[in-house]
Amino acid sequence: MEALGEGPTTTKARIAMLHYSGPPVVGGVETVIAAHANLFYKNGYDVTLIAGRELKVNAGLHNIVEPLIDSKNTRINAINQALDRGEVPPDFAQLENEIFEHLYVLLIGYTACIVHNVFTLHKNLALTAALFRLAQVLPVKFIAWCHDLAWTNQLYLPVLYERYPWKLLKTSDAKITYVAISPQRQQEILTTLKPTLTASQVPVVPNGVDLTDFLSIDPSSQELIKAAGLDRELQLGATLFLLPSRLTRRKNIELAIEIIAALKQQNHRVSLIVTGPPGPHNPKNDDYVRELLTLRQRLDVVAEVNFLIESWQDVAGLPKPVTDTNIATLYRFCNAMLMPSSQEGFGIPILEAGLARLPIFCTGLEPFHELALEDATYFSSSADPAYIATIIMEKLAADPAYRLRRRVLANFTWDSIFYQKIEPLVKEDLH
Repeated sequence: MEALGEGPTTTKARIAMLHYSGPPVVGGVETVIAAHANLFYKNGYDVTLIAGRELKVNAGLHNIVEPLIDSKNTRINAINQALDRGEVPPDFAQLENEIFEHLYVLLIGYTACIVHNVFTLHKNLALTAALFRLAQVLPVKFIAWCHDLAWTNQLYLPVLYERYPWKLLKTSDAKITYVAISPQRQQEILTTLKPTLTASQVPVVPNGVDLTDFLSIDPSSQELIKAAGLDRELQLGATLFLLPSRLTRRKNIELAIEIIAALKQQNHRVSLIVTGPPGPHNPKNDDYVRELLTLRQRLDVVAEVNFLIESWQDVAGLPKPVTDTNIATLYRFCNAMLMPSSQEGFGIPILEAGLARLPIFCTGLEPFHELALEDATYFSSSADPAYIATIIMEKLAADPAYRLRRRVLANFTWDSIFYQKIEPLVKEDLH
């Protein structure tokens, strides 16, 4: 969850990323480039962004502005005007050679060069031609990241011609790895590029979302989530249950532990986050905590039941305060709320879960009913934990918002995309 520019612990390889422009230029491709740069850098790679203009310098990242690759460069504009008429101007070859020579020097020593759109889009065909040549002579893995294809866009067809250099945009090369951002783009690549590629040669690597940014997770909450291992559990597909309460007997936390054990027995990957410390006014609460820890051990759910008093500690090993901001973040981060209380006078967590749109599973206490009405799933505190576990998972499985969220978390966060799909593209060439 580190921010762009925070330092890596090791250097694995040198990765270059190349596009007509880069961040902070506002655009979909530029946003993806920034995300990729952040992912590679925070995982220990040496990252260089190469763009034609307006690169934002971030600590730890190398930023190179090369004006000749800018799609809006005045020389490029003049050449593009001729190309749009179907004419290859006399200075096209000279420009291609200049770009080739500049990039040859820049790319020596890199493991991979990820090229966004240039191999399939016509915004700077001299750059496209130079990159084809560079792929033949440099010991660098060239990866063509294909967001768009000129030859499949009806708007561009009037300025494309069935000869060089336009045909480069529909030419595949064995020295280049092609990546599609969606199954639709993959199909376009398979039907447009010649020689024809197979689906296995064109991996689909989707765009993603940054969970930290989207959920507005503050630095303290980032640390708490990481310390508790919740980020890893979420990426591994666990259902995270939030129990936002102090450790007192009336909260009936032992039932929550038994439900988690039953869910584990039913082969669900789950995690329970219990936020509070022992209640401050009853000295017997410390005994209750020890009972809970013993029950957790006996039911073999030490890894699944997370008391923040254990995982969220200061350097002296004492529990750190869990702030209101931390709690609000956990409501946004978790999948459901579990409240097995045997007594309650009101039920603020019901209101908070409602604001966070979190599915609520709770005992059928009158205060809970008064607040949630029919919008919570109720169970008896005397019910069989295995029965409660079954009801919970049936309810979640029938919830389309829950199902979609699980798929997004498993497949479309930038971290999951990086580890599953992006890093393997370059790992095979590391040495």
